[in-house]
Amino acid sequence: MNIRDLLPSFGSTVDNIDMRTLSVSERAELKKALNERGVLVIREQSLSAAELLEVGRKFGLVEYTVRGDFQHPDVPDVYVISNIVEDGKPLGNPNDGFAWHTDLSFLENPTAFTFLYAIETPPVGANTEFASTQVAYDRLPPAQQDEFDHIRVRHSYEMLHATRRNAAPLSAEELQRMPDVIHPLVRTHPDTARKALYLGLNTSLPVGMDPEEGQKLIEDLMARTTINGPVYSHEWQPGDLVIWDNRLMLHRATDYDKKAYRRLMYRVTVKGERPF
Repeated sequence: MNIRDLLPSFGSTVDNIDMRTLSVSERAELKKALNERGVLVIREQSLSAAELLEVGRKFGLVEYTVRGDFQHPDVPDVYVISNIVEDGKPLGNPNDGFAWHTDLSFLENPTAFTFLYAIETPPVGANTEFASTQVAYDRLPPAQQDEFDHIRVRHSYEMLHATRRNAAPLSAEELQRMPDVIHPLVRTHPDTARKALYLGLNTSLPVGMDPEEGQKLIEDLMARTTINGPVYSHEWQPGDLVIWDNRLMLHRATDYDKKAYRRLMYRVTVKGERPF
């Protein structure tokens, strides 16, 4: 196994490894790199949905997908992202993820690691972009770091759902199952003790702050992370597995011609700790 830097500040590529036969020592090395570098790109893999699930389980407790309508039919813990329609039924979700976000921040114990695996990819478009909230925090003046260390933020699945096109309103049962949660604006990584901003543009507002002012703060910190900071854009190929640590990364999908090209991706997420 060979691990090389993608960008100077974050991200690594991993060569000469088969994730189906991952050893204990290889898993430990990958997890260390993931905690420190935020994103791992592993090409030339050959994984079924069940094998991807087993890979995820080696890194922690796999989460049951929030949206049951896009589960893999045979492996329900695998979430399907796709624009393909067969027999009038979508294979997966073609729409989510096109804004900067961190996965499932609206949960009390949000996602630690995301595993995204490419089955079919368009020849152009459909990149996934990554930016480091750890780098963004490190670049803040010390006075702002101290100020932001004391801000708490409300994360809301209801706010996220409201941004979805043509989505039916949430039921009372769904709202009860997905209540708003409060997380710190700055979270500490449990393995490295380094701090990072914890952001969700469509899901979060600072507690006790005027909503307009709070939204402006989140948008400003997003811009510092994604416009003024380094961004890695991953150009997908079939067989690519990309793993990222949501505790220190933002990501987003980029658009592609859904009428001209097919896309099929499998996703597994691993549960994290309550942010602190």
